[in-house]
Amino acid sequence: MATVPTAIHVEVLPARLGDCLLVECQRPDGTTWRMLVDGGPPDTWPLLEARLRRLDPGDRHIDVAVITHIDNDHIGGMLPFLASDLAADVGDFWFNGRPHLPVTGPDRPRSVDQGESLVAALRGSDGDPLAGGPAALASRTRALPWNAAFGGGPVDTGAAGGFVEVAVPGGPTVTVLSPTTKRLTRLADTWSKSLRAALGAPDRDVGLDVLGPLDDLEHLADTRTPQDSSVPNGSSIALLVEHRGASVVLGADAYGGVLAAALQGVARARGDETLSVDAFKLPHHGSEANVVAALLRAAPARHYLVSTNGDVFHHPDDAAVARVVLGAPAGPTLWFNYRTPRTERWADPRLVASHGHHVAFPDPGRADAGAVIDLPARR
Repeated sequence: MATVPTAIHVEVLPARLGDCLLVECQRPDGTTWRMLVDGGPPDTWPLLEARLRRLDPGDRHIDVAVITHIDNDHIGGMLPFLASDLAADVGDFWFNGRPHLPVTGPDRPRSVDQGESLVAALRGSDGDPLAGGPAALASRTRALPWNAAFGGGPVDTGAAGGFVEVAVPGGPTVTVLSPTTKRLTRLADTWSKSLRAALGAPDRDVGLDVLGPLDDLEHLADTRTPQDSSVPNGSSIALLVEHRGASVVLGADAYGGVLAAALQGVARARGDETLSVDAFKLPHHGSEANVVAALLRAAPARHYLVSTNGDVFHHPDDAAVARVVLGAPAGPTLWFNYRTPRTERWADPRLVASHGHHVAFPDPGRADAGAVIDLPARR
């Protein structure tokens, strides 16, 4: 029997509480289109570097490297990446730096030349952090492509419900779902404050993770929780990747309402009310403030990916996972990139038998692999 080829290969690397994803699509000519999304916190870099250096030396090209937003658990590992020789093999960096933010208020963006690089900012230098963008991050002597797919402008969907499609010749179609101009404007208003918070320590200490019962998922799913209000999270670059009939949503830390509106916009543009996808990397590490019912209705999936080991904030939240289990199409699979007491509960045989979901954990023999999923081609 013929083997069905893989259309999209996704690796959710073990980046502690952060995100670090590698996405690959095979082109018809046999070459690989490759996207790196975030680098996790700083201590993810050795693992990320090792993973990238395992690639064929003749094919280490990364077509797109996305820095979704300025939180430390997403950008920390990107700093040494940008300073390494591997950065020279990147076709385009997608990142909304200070020059891309709408001009507004006393904290408005200044020119690129006035700023220091993010590397300098993290080392404690004075200046205008992030203004120099990826070119400055890697080196002042070499320029790297920055938002080239967007004419050098912001990665921005415009109004709520908007989206932007980027078609790759012979490769996938990548649709930008977040952020909106409104969210970038909000970031511009609070840039310095948001940056200081992002580059600092988490705003609360690691405490004991108290695990509640999972015997009433309906009650958990109905828990009324405030929606995410973090300004950096609202500026997250979230994407839909589609290739050969397969699809995956990469939710970054985006607001659930923004994602839901954009996914509905895509669906309606295609003559439907919902957009069914193969896989969905849940936003904000499975936070109940981002994984809202409207989002799950907008893009029902067969596979849901969660990127976190539960550090500091004890994600994924039970309410968020309960919403997935109850609201997704029958028999969804939960993919966790860490096996922890919090995630392991969802694999309890009685719970699985009662709700019909499935659970996948990393290969115990490959602790550095995280969650790995292959989405088959349909055409």
